[in-house]
Amino acid sequence: MQSEIRLEGDPLALLRQGGKDAGSLSTRRLSDIEAKPVSWLWRDRIARGKTTIIAGNPGLGKSQITASIAAIVTTGGRWPVDRTLCESGDVLFLTAEDDPADTLRPRLEAAGADLARVHVIDGVIRGYTSSGSSGNRTFSLQEDLQALEAKLKGLGNVAAVVIDPISAYLGNVDSHKNADIRGLLTPLGELAARHNVAIIGVSHLSKAAGAQALMRVSGSLAFVAAARAAYLVTTDATEKTRRLFIPMKNNLGPDSTGLAFRIEGAMIPSAGGPLETSRVAWDSEAVTLTADEAMQAETTPQGTSALSEANDWLCETLADGPKPANEIFKLAAADGISKRTLKRGARELGIKPTKAGMGGGWSWSLPKGARRAEECQEKYLAPFDEVGTVRNSREVELEL
Repeated sequence: MQSEIRLEGDPLALLRQGGKDAGSLSTRRLSDIEAKPVSWLWRDRIARGKTTIIAGNPGLGKSQITASIAAIVTTGGRWPVDRTLCESGDVLFLTAEDDPADTLRPRLEAAGADLARVHVIDGVIRGYTSSGSSGNRTFSLQEDLQALEAKLKGLGNVAAVVIDPISAYLGNVDSHKNADIRGLLTPLGELAARHNVAIIGVSHLSKAAGAQALMRVSGSLAFVAAARAAYLVTTDATEKTRRLFIPMKNNLGPDSTGLAFRIEGAMIPSAGGPLETSRVAWDSEAVTLTADEAMQAETTPQGTSALSEANDWLCETLADGPKPANEIFKLAAADGISKRTLKRGARELGIKPTKAGMGGGWSWSLPKGARRAEECQEKYLAPFDEVGTVRNSREVELEL
């Protein structure tokens, strides 16, 4: 008896494709999709349910920033600068470069994290030996998203997953192939959305000189294309102990301001005695420097030429004494110097605004003793610790 062959769908279409089912499209009417606000981990900076990339050269504090973020999340603390309150949650770490015992825990403890709400993935259990010990292998984004999802379900209140660095968990995927990286990050993004968890991937920068900051993120461009936000960590060209955390891309919030921070030493108690570690100390004011400007300043001696010109201009303009801040800004704008660059120059020169009484306006003046333009030039080019008339830039507050 001849068996009956049943073709689902359009028989002619199936026959044209050699009898193979080509599949069908899954669609929804937009009117059936309910609009909802972005769920923020860090208001206007890092969204839950999305991927964020933090990139920078080694040793500048990328991992320190993730520890600071974890401390704020696990304690329900306040974010720097805007002081908005964070909804508390757990944080899951995948860390390939920092030892959990001697590096990650001390840093988190120094930052004030609730350690009971921080979880570290040691590996993926492949089975058990005859002695009862587990056989682990390194976690892979290519193979182990199902295991990650099971862990998220089990923990129940994970707000963020830190992957540091993301390149260490790609499995056999080539980090420079766009299609392969997109194929890896798309299901990761879908997992983040299902569990409303922020994925924070840490990456390095390439050595491509002169490229835009966004193009410097190591590996395929698909990393930053898939991310909803990407941040650059770099040094402040005007003060090497000061680091910058600046948006390169932010598809969901404003990308006009970044933050500044320093790495400060800290001591924590331990069973073996006090341990020396470090933590992030955030500045209280936002940074308006762009990522591209910061990268240019980092590779140019004495910062950007615009900053150098602003310094010269300030020395000449203020050589004869104080001037009202509003007048300075107008004169600078007429000479093509931006307000942002002018403020950076003022900080470098040690200019501290003063106010004439309660109802008076702000005035700018050169540090005491620097009244000639040439003298000012000598002083701002000299090391701070050798010049008594130039204040340390940490003490300069440009409140206008």
